[in-house]
Amino acid sequence: MTIAAILRSGLDDWILLDEVAWEAMLGDASETNRAATIRVLDRMFRDGFVVPGALGESGFEDWPGSPGPWLARAHAELERLGWRPMGAGFWLRLTDLGERVARADQNE
Repeated sequence: MTIAAILRSGLDDWILLDEVAWEAMLGDASETNRAATIRVLDRMFRDGFVVPGALGESGFEDWPGSPGPWLARAHAELERLGWRPMGAGFWLRLTDLGERVARADQNE
């Protein structure tokens, strides 16, 4: 599981929650892997690599707020989806920093 792999996937399109869950859990929604998923989201939010949001009328619409509330909302969404988003849930948009980190990793 690597944050770099998740960020690289955001170079082509917004990142679906399902991609994060798959990368962190590899199909095993054990308590340990659920905690790992939350840690990945927390790091990506707090390090300023991504912003969560939804697809709306104007395109990608950022969630309001900051990393703490985003993480609580993300956790609630994963719980609602039984930790198996399978194409459902929120999306992540790379920030300028997230894009730079993804491109730097891609070039290594």
